[in-house]
Amino acid sequence: MFIDSGIILGVLGKEPPLMTTRDELKVDKARDEWRKLITQGWRRTKPVWESY
Repeated sequence: MFIDSGIILGVLGKEPPLMTTRDELKVDKARDEWRKLITQGWRRTKPVWESY
């Protein structure tokens, strides 16, 4: 699992965000992170893009 962080440049939505860091988590750490996010109220959503 990758966790990307970035900053917003200019007006929101007019320019893409600038990615500043990318952390890679191995399987066990990624599962722990997923459980933590779910307990904090995060929910899985359906994709909003089309699969090709």
